[in-house]
Amino acid sequence: MFQVRGQFEVRMDAKGRLPLPVRLRERMLECGEPGLVLAYWDGGLQGFAQSRWAKMERRFAGVSLFDRKSRQFLHAYVAGAAEVEADGQGRILVPAPLRRRAGLVKNCVVLSYLGLIEIWDAAAWSRRQEQALEAVQEGVGMEQLLAFDPEDEGEDL
Repeated sequence: MFQVRGQFEVRMDAKGRLPLPVRLRERMLECGEPGLVLAYWDGGLQGFAQSRWAKMERRFAGVSLFDRKSRQFLHAYVAGAAEVEADGQGRILVPAPLRRRAGLVKNCVVLSYLGLIEIWDAAAWSRRQEQALEAVQEGVGMEQLLAFDPEDEGEDL
């Protein structure tokens, strides 16, 4: 798994080619990850290293194909996923169905955190971030998200 932290503003061209941030591309190559698997989820695209997606697929393969909710998840998330690789200029071609679903046209934001990449329409991301900041300030349910153990005396996780 590769780890890059940050939020990057990028412009997708009319053909759907989106430039990956240089730090992200470099880290992917260092880790031997030639590309990503993109899937639509909750307003944006999630991008996973191909090795991580393969692990997720093994887990997904364990769900019952005869359970309606499991099949709905597989149809909604897994079946629409697409593998992409960067071209010589460091751009990925976001497939048209994923672009339409996520509302990606030109101005985009690429987020990278916890080994996950997200790609959002810039305006949609701005709205989502404002909603997230408001929810965090309310503090409801945040007890589970403590970033450290208060008893570890300042040591890293």
